[in-house]
Amino acid sequence: MFFVLSKIIYWLIMPTSLIAWLVIASLLIKKDKYEKRLRWLAFALFLFFTNPFIATIAINAWESDAVPYDKIERSYTYGIVLSGITDPNRPPFDRIQFNKGADRIVHALDLYKQGRIKKILITGGSGTVTFEGRKEAHALRDFLLSNGIPTSDVITEDKARNTRENALFSKELIISPTGNSILITSAFHMLRAKKCFEKVEIEVVPFPTDYYGRQLYYTPDDVLIPSLYGLKIWTILFKEWIGLAAYTVAGYI
Repeated sequence: MFFVLSKIIYWLIMPTSLIAWLVIASLLIKKDKYEKRLRWLAFALFLFFTNPFIATIAINAWESDAVPYDKIERSYTYGIVLSGITDPNRPPFDRIQFNKGADRIVHALDLYKQGRIKKILITGGSGTVTFEGRKEAHALRDFLLSNGIPTSDVITEDKARNTRENALFSKELIISPTGNSILITSAFHMLRAKKCFEKVEIEVVPFPTDYYGRQLYYTPDDVLIPSLYGLKIWTILFKEWIGLAAYTVAGYI
């Protein structure tokens, strides 16, 4: 129930939805004064959420700092990779269809081959409300095996549908939860993920990846002209902030 409810709340208050609700309200309200105010507010929100400069400042401030490989001072037993980085429903189905989050598994592969982690634990079944078909952990396991990782060094957890379950179900597979794991997930998601693992008493060293932030530029294109990039960034941030709020209320972090 929590899983479905969180999806509904996110859909209701994501940036595009907020703009849509204001436009709908302006069409339903017959008073001229309020109709104009609602439309101007919708327009202002559109300009704000599509401004790439403001969005870049926001995501740069939110994302966790990158960790250079040479700052990992010792070898860890587990590299825990959170899924949500493939599209199992996109044809052709004879290959893994990665999305932008593929850095998670690629950097885990790097860490393994450099000897900084000994085993890769992939956690994740399906993050959709209804799903039938191949689970993501299995696809990512096959990717690692095809890149020369021994079967004995790949651990899969294929039941989790959200970050809370990633932590809970991973704990069942980790022999010693104290000081032995690197957590690998997207930089925007690291704060919530780390808190979830700490809540179930798994001590993790964060290794953020898959950055959306970028260098600030002061050109007209980046400062003034509306962009889908800005809208995408705010959508990602809203989803994460809603997740943090919901997990706090539920006692998951």
